[in-house]
Amino acid sequence: MVLLMETGEYNMQNTTSEYQAKMLGLVTLFNSSPDEAATNIKRYVNDLDELIVWDNTPLDKNLKADILASLHDVSNRIIWKGDGKNHFIAPAINFAWHYAQEHGYQLLLLMDQDSSWEDFQLFRQQVNECYRENCNRVFCPFISGNDTFEIVQDIQAKRIFINSGTVVPINILNNIGGADEAFELDALDHDLAIRIQKAGYDIVCLTKHILHHQVGHMQRMGSFHIFTHNYNAQRTYSITKSHILKFRKHWNWLSSDEIRETIKIHYIRKFVTIILAEPQKFMRMKMFFKGIYDGVTYHFPTKESCTF
Repeated sequence: MVLLMETGEYNMQNTTSEYQAKMLGLVTLFNSSPDEAATNIKRYVNDLDELIVWDNTPLDKNLKADILASLHDVSNRIIWKGDGKNHFIAPAINFAWHYAQEHGYQLLLLMDQDSSWEDFQLFRQQVNECYRENCNRVFCPFISGNDTFEIVQDIQAKRIFINSGTVVPINILNNIGGADEAFELDALDHDLAIRIQKAGYDIVCLTKHILHHQVGHMQRMGSFHIFTHNYNAQRTYSITKSHILKFRKHWNWLSSDEIRETIKIHYIRKFVTIILAEPQKFMRMKMFFKGIYDGVTYHFPTKESCTF
């Protein structure tokens, strides 16, 4: 696929030379608020060596011009990628992974457009220290709005991460072969986290550092005022298909509780909310069952696949 790349020409006063390991950032955008995206980027870009902005937004939204205008003083560190099409997240991660290989980066930070850091500089400092001690770990902050586990120590093991806020050493991406593009968007973080641990690496949460991120936006809908994410038909298809793929690849790794929870949320509850609360019922139900069918019949190109 052909994408556009532009960099700014402004000087940057802050430096990342204090960090031993070079860190590349990747943030994905899709129809985001320019002000919100720029504000969130400013919270961490000063402590990155470079930031790839992967823009999946249609070009007529003029998102690039609006955001770069707000980031003019840091634009010399920004690499903008976007051709007006939605290429989702997995190809973005793989592009950033290869860019990091070519330019001598040791660490890759993954970010979503609506995630907001409280203290990225301190998080980066601790990642640098931890990476120097052990380069075979993936690092995550505590996710406000998503993480519910009890904090008992500064560094805790974590089983599954979300993409946003996660720092993955490039040597780990090299060893697992990057992101699996069968998971373009949904369940991509689950697949990455599981493959990383299957390869013998650890995931740790640096619990003192907080990232504000809400997974989905629940709302009450329908006569029964049922809570639902109200995902459109195409997103319903993606979610339904991707978690079937996750089951097929990682059935023996997932716990029975994780399997039951996934079935409850993404299949039973989703079926009910489409019927009782959501609009466009016929199209969403059609894509719901198409996602199940395509997930079951999908042919994995690697030996990593398995079947029920």
